[in-house]
Amino acid sequence: MTKHILTSSGLIALLTAISLPATSQITLRLRVDSGSSTTTCDDLIGAPDPMWSVAVEGGNWVNFPVTGNCFENPPYEQYQAAFNCPADLPATINVCFRAFENDGILPDITCDIVPDCEETICQDFTLPALGDSIAHTISLPAGLSSGGSAGFTLFLDSYIADNDLPCQAANLGVLAFGGQLGDTLTTIFDNSCATNTGEPDPATLGSFFNDAGVWFTFNTGPDPSSLIIVDVVGDPLNSGDEFDAQIAAFMSSNGLCSGALNFITGVSQANTPDGQLRLRCMPPNTNIFILVDGGSDGVQSTRGPFGIQVTDIGVIEGGDLRCEFEDMGQIPEGGSVSLDGWRTNFCGTSAQDPFVQAFVSQHSVWFSFITPPSGHVIIEGVSDTVIQPIGVQLAVYRSFNGTCTGGYAHIASQYEEDALDETMELTCLFPNTRYFMLVDGSGDAARGLFTLTVSDGGDITPVTTIDTVLCAGQSIKVGPHTYSQTGNYADTLQLFAGCDSIVLSNITVLPPLQAGLTLLSPALAEGAANGQAVVSATGGTGNYVFQWCNGSTASQNNTLVGGEQCCVTITDSNGCETIECIDVEFVRQIIPEVISDTLKCYGDNNGAISFSMLNGFPPYTYTWQNSANTLNGSGQISAIGETAQITGLPAGAYAFRIADLYDDTLFTIQVVEPEELVIDLTELKDVTCYAGCDGEISVAVTGGTGAYDLDWSTGATGVTSLGQLCASGPGGYALQVTDANGCKANMVANINEPLQLLAAGVELKPVSCYQGADGQATVQTQNGTAASYQWNNNGSTPVIDNLSAGFYSVTVADEKGCEAQAIVQVTQPSEPLEVGLKIDRPISCPGDEDGILNATVTGPFQSLTYQWSNGTSLASAGGLGAGHYSLLVTNEKGCETSGEIELTEPPVISAEVTVKDITCLDPPNGGLVQAVNVTGGTPGYAYSLDGVIFQASPNFNGLREGNYALIVKDMAGCEEEFPAAVSGPPFLEATLGADTVIHLGDMIRLQALTNSETAVFTWSHTDTLTGDIAMIRPLETAIYQVEVYDTVSLCRTAAAIAVGVDRNRRIFIPNAFSPDGDGNNDQFTIYSDDAVSAVKQFRIFNRSGAMVFQRQNFQPNNPADGWDGLLNGQVLNAGVYVYFAEIEFLDGKSEVFKGEVVLVR
Repeated sequence: MTKHILTSSGLIALLTAISLPATSQITLRLRVDSGSSTTTCDDLIGAPDPMWSVAVEGGNWVNFPVTGNCFENPPYEQYQAAFNCPADLPATINVCFRAFENDGILPDITCDIVPDCEETICQDFTLPALGDSIAHTISLPAGLSSGGSAGFTLFLDSYIADNDLPCQAANLGVLAFGGQLGDTLTTIFDNSCATNTGEPDPATLGSFFNDAGVWFTFNTGPDPSSLIIVDVVGDPLNSGDEFDAQIAAFMSSNGLCSGALNFITGVSQANTPDGQLRLRCMPPNTNIFILVDGGSDGVQSTRGPFGIQVTDIGVIEGGDLRCEFEDMGQIPEGGSVSLDGWRTNFCGTSAQDPFVQAFVSQHSVWFSFITPPSGHVIIEGVSDTVIQPIGVQLAVYRSFNGTCTGGYAHIASQYEEDALDETMELTCLFPNTRYFMLVDGSGDAARGLFTLTVSDGGDITPVTTIDTVLCAGQSIKVGPHTYSQTGNYADTLQLFAGCDSIVLSNITVLPPLQAGLTLLSPALAEGAANGQAVVSATGGTGNYVFQWCNGSTASQNNTLVGGEQCCVTITDSNGCETIECIDVEFVRQIIPEVISDTLKCYGDNNGAISFSMLNGFPPYTYTWQNSANTLNGSGQISAIGETAQITGLPAGAYAFRIADLYDDTLFTIQVVEPEELVIDLTELKDVTCYAGCDGEISVAVTGGTGAYDLDWSTGATGVTSLGQLCASGPGGYALQVTDANGCKANMVANINEPLQLLAAGVELKPVSCYQGADGQATVQTQNGTAASYQWNNNGSTPVIDNLSAGFYSVTVADEKGCEAQAIVQVTQPSEPLEVGLKIDRPISCPGDEDGILNATVTGPFQSLTYQWSNGTSLASAGGLGAGHYSLLVTNEKGCETSGEIELTEPPVISAEVTVKDITCLDPPNGGLVQAVNVTGGTPGYAYSLDGVIFQASPNFNGLREGNYALIVKDMAGCEEEFPAAVSGPPFLEATLGADTVIHLGDMIRLQALTNSETAVFTWSHTDTLTGDIAMIRPLETAIYQVEVYDTVSLCRTAAAIAVGVDRNRRIFIPNAFSPDGDGNNDQFTIYSDDAVSAVKQFRIFNRSGAMVFQRQNFQPNNPADGWDGLLNGQVLNAGVYVYFAEIEFLDGKSEVFKGEVVLVR
């Protein structure tokens, strides 16, 4: 492993100075320190210009010395190369030196090199040790045309901390209580060159695989906390070299790296480059060995830079056993005691714990306090929320002897399942007494950090006051006492642990509640709800409430049912009750017996009515009257059966009222008369037309009694009809009718002739609109009612309409056929009504509704109404959007004119929005939103993402993942919004499935499953396969890894699978065969699975040791390669034979199989 440098600033400065990639850990540098050259050549122009040059590893020549502004002077650092690991270093470096005479023209100005007498030598030089340097000299041999030498120094700069093995572990130091070793941002290491050779593997203990682990160690110090935290942060300087931290801790059997390293715990956190390992209850002064490795969540996640720090949380552990309690001391009156900081229970057990009622103790620790004089305490357990929360559980005990060694009495225990903190209130504790407190944790938060406070809750001896009012006969029980008399009482109730409760009782007993119930009047009939009774009450508290059987709540009830019992409940304001009942009496209805009279003729007034009474209670009084109350009277009947008579009565209905003391009866008696003798004029036909004689009279006679005699004034008798009558003179036509009782009836009928029918035409309505046809005309008649009309336009109604201007004639006939004629003229206006439309204000922006249209009207009108297609009723229509509009104008006469107009709007701003999503190679704000192909509106556009700040550029970069609204505004101020969403890189996942085991020789199909549809795959066992499926036939257990690269999001991840190879040899060699030619078991051969490469030797011997069969280098499972029981074509005898087989397997190993086989004949 390579350690870059101890501070991030130093690393950045170093990397900047030498311009190396962030992953380089070793730098090889060559510095030219000195040199000289000689030459035997002359210069044609002047003195010779001897020069020399150096080239490294086949690079370009660097020329020395400086001439004018050209070339270089030593010392000069000419070469550098970067290497990741020592294994990457070459064994030597090649350096070349040349000497020559430079024939270049003006080399100090043009820097030309034209070598002459050039001599060159190249040599390989060894490298210095890591972090060291070495000086070398290269020289030309003597006797050449040019000569010289150069001195140079090789530097091998290294930032590697060699902690690849436990005994090379980087020592972080001794950890103090509450202290820290290292820093994740400044203590930077790297495992790029690490291996797993000779190291323990946490995977064998159920943790992660050690791929390239490096080692650290620290000492726990004399007083470690119960929790030590090891934090590893991957790539803390954000160099881009991904690292997914895995951490494991070990403890040595002898405290040194040479001892057996025993696994403590390990952690491999998915989906994060960082890791945190928590060590609980570490022994003091102990060396802990930490293994740090990289996971496989990314392409390069197994190796890379990381920072490490070890922290002691500096919190005291609570006492595990009850006699190891921490004494919190006496709780002051009105005050509290608290721990001086956080405590933990990481190392707590349930050893020696007493019974806990509310929960099961698991990791308990103990504390103690002495109660205040009140015996009332409030215990508050508060959980940490940063380092390790705990679901606080509390239990309190009292020792029988006051010490931790005595028997414990369980006082209380509690915890809230869904809360971390816990508050317990205890009352009635013995004052100034020591109590012991157990603190534990619940569920998933069973261990952690907490603090405690115990406070005096104050004196809370309860005092209860009871103010009560009792009804007469009631009582109340307080403790052992029962009270039923008015008075003030005090009781002291003894509770547990010496606590008292005081009850003050103020009792008032009311006087008894009494009621009186009186029947005022009986019901008028059985079942009648008109009985009357009244109730009164005394005693109680007054303010009585009455509840009768029928729901009434008044003191007097007037709706009691005759023949039934009714009870009333009386309740005072205290709720005291009493009940009284009464039987409701009833009376029977009066029944009249009546005789009435019948009159001889209609209208007589000599009728009579007689009547008497049954039931009821005499004497009876009566009154009577006719329906109009023009006749009436009254009287008295003294006894049942006594008759009263009323005479001189005309026909009609007479109403009577008969009453006794409790009841009355109403009835009506009819005095009957014959029907009135009536002559009905059933037909009276006047003369039809003026001066005609076609009148008729017909009558019908009803009423009276018996047959009728009819006498007409014309002399006709016994007939009911007269015809061919002319208009009658004074007196008319008379008729008298007499019935069988001598009752008479008379009638006079007149025959009239009509006045002469006259007609006059009238213009009802002139034509409203020019060249319209809504004129109306009518004809008015005099001395008759028109029955039919015949106009010259074929109209047949009194009023004709829809007329154009002109003259119209009509003939009118009444219902009798009498006729009259008339003429009428219909007029019209002199000119038409017209309208013109114009746009007063065009629409501002697409979608706006601020257009205005105006109408101008010409022609005849006094007033106008406007009806626009959008509902506007004025001459001007505003607030209009784009569209087709029409207007209907109507004057006061209903004349209409209309117009249409098209109101257009500017074209809608249109744009295409392109988005560049954020890939894994981009920074978090690497998104881009851009508007292209912007059209519409008024050109001259501005762009904004917030609607406040606009810019001329349509490009918005530096965006983070999220939803955006790109707003385009044109020169008119019109805006259009276009949604855009910048997506972040997706979380790339990959898996090869669960680890598996196959048999040697088997082929397995590996398929990489990923959530990307645009992925390419790179397999660790081949660099040519890019698909998601690999077919492999491993010869030994191995781990296969695939790298998944999303070509769209540019994200990378990897997955691995361990494929175990079962090398159990599955060879089957029969122990018998029967070469009898039946096709069944005729050959003796070797059978196996696909793990066999070849049967190298197969020999069979008889019992005397002679070889009878041999075959080499053949495949198993083929009977044709086996022995058929023959030797040189001769059949061998049945018997036992010995075989020898050497079989080579695919893993390159060979094994020998021996045995016996029986040849059966």
